[in-house]
Amino acid sequence: MNYEKGRKKRHNDELNAYDLDHLSDRDLLFLIENYVTKRQDYEHIADLVRGDVDIVSKMVDSDRVFEKVMREGNVILHSSPYFLFTLLLRRVFKLKKDDGGFINDVVEELNSAEGSSYSWNRNKVVRLLNSADVPNYLANMLSTFVQTSRLYKMEKDEENQYRYISDMIEEIQRSDSARRFYIYCHIGNYTLFFTGMFSEYIEHKFKYKKTLVSSRYYADFGKTYFGLASEHVIARQHELNDTLHSLSEGFEIITKLLQYMRKEYLALYNLK
Repeated sequence: MNYEKGRKKRHNDELNAYDLDHLSDRDLLFLIENYVTKRQDYEHIADLVRGDVDIVSKMVDSDRVFEKVMREGNVILHSSPYFLFTLLLRRVFKLKKDDGGFINDVVEELNSAEGSSYSWNRNKVVRLLNSADVPNYLANMLSTFVQTSRLYKMEKDEENQYRYISDMIEEIQRSDSARRFYIYCHIGNYTLFFTGMFSEYIEHKFKYKKTLVSSRYYADFGKTYFGLASEHVIARQHELNDTLHSLSEGFEIITKLLQYMRKEYLALYNLK
C-alpha cells in the first residue's frame, strides 16, 4: 500500500510539477523584470504578487513579455523550460481561439474524419481553447521531455527504457493499478509529443517505408490511452480526469497547436 501511494505521489508531482500559482522564485523574478517598466524593486513586487494567479497570468499573457522573449530569445535562458512553454502555449491557445478560420477548419476536419467517435462544433473547440489546465499540463509534459532520455522511461528514476509503444503496452500487463495509470499517461504524452513536435519526421519515415508507423497510428494510441487514464481512479483523486479527457478527445486539435508553436516560435527564434 505504501509503495502504491508513493507511486501516485511521484506521478502526480511530475504531471503538475509547476503551475502559475507556484512559480519558482527565478521564474517569477524573470517575469516581473520583463513586465514592470517604471519600478525596480522586483523582489518586493514578487512578494506582493506571489500566488496571485490572476495577476501572474496577466503578466504571462502580456504582449510586452512575449515580444521581449521573441525579440531577444536568449533572455529565456534565465527562466525555466516550464515558463517558456507556458508563455508560448498560452499565446497559441489564445490566438487560435480568436481564429474563426482555424476553428471552422478543425470542426470540418474532425467531423469528416474516418472512424470519428466525437461530434464537434465551434463551441466545443472554443471550450478546449479556453482551458487553462490543458496548456499547463502540456507545459509540464514538454518540460519533462526536454531531457530526451525521459521520453523512454515510465518514471523519472527508473532504469528500464521503452522505445516502442508495443513495449509500453506489454508493460501494462505486468503492472499494478497505479503503474498502469502511469503508463496510460506516458503513452498519451509520448504520442502527443512526437505528433506535435516531430510530425514531419514521422511522416518522412512512413512515406519512404522506413517504418510502418504514421501520425495516425500515434494519434489513435494517444487518444485511447489518454482516455483510459482519464477514467482511472488516480485521475479523479488528483483532479486530472477532465484534463486527460480533453487531451483524448481533442488530441488532433492539440497536435495542431503544438505544431504551430514549434514552427512559429521555437524554430524561427531557435529557442531550444
